[in-house]
Amino acid sequence: MPKKGSTKNKEVPTRERYSPPPPPSWPPLTPVIPSEDLTVETILPMQILTIPKLFTATLCKTYLNFASQTLDLTRTPGKPKRGEALRVNDRISIYDIGFAERLWNETGLKDLVAREAGEDGRKELWGGEVIGLSPNIRVYRYSKGQFFDKHCNSPVCGFREEEIVQY
Repeated sequence: MPKKGSTKNKEVPTRERYSPPPPPSWPPLTPVIPSEDLTVETILPMQILTIPKLFTATLCKTYLNFASQTLDLTRTPGKPKRGEALRVNDRISIYDIGFAERLWNETGLKDLVAREAGEDGRKELWGGEVIGLSPNIRVYRYSKGQFFDKHCNSPVCGFREEEIVQY
């Protein structure tokens, strides 16, 4: 007879390995603006940069329709975790290496970043050598009355998303 507290003859529960759902079938990234017509605008030097008109109006409409009809966005919880900003929006995070590579290569981003780094290879604007995009694709939807409250993404503190996003 096994001693009290012995693990002999006890079944050890096993966990199923998490397998994320397959990524969606993203629409084509067409039409696109030629990379030579893309520009980088600085909102806050070395911290907040934007690329106006990266997507054409037609491509924006295609992706807005796709997101609303295909992606299962969830509402953020009403109470943030400790240290997090209050945000009220709908969102989804999708891990998709292929789509990140398509965004990087097919939209002109890769050429724009290389051009902005300059011939001398200075990388200060980007904080180092940029080799692509994160495969963690995040989609956020803000309906009327939804917001992302003041927060700190060190070293930038105190900005509201609507103060830095241009529509």
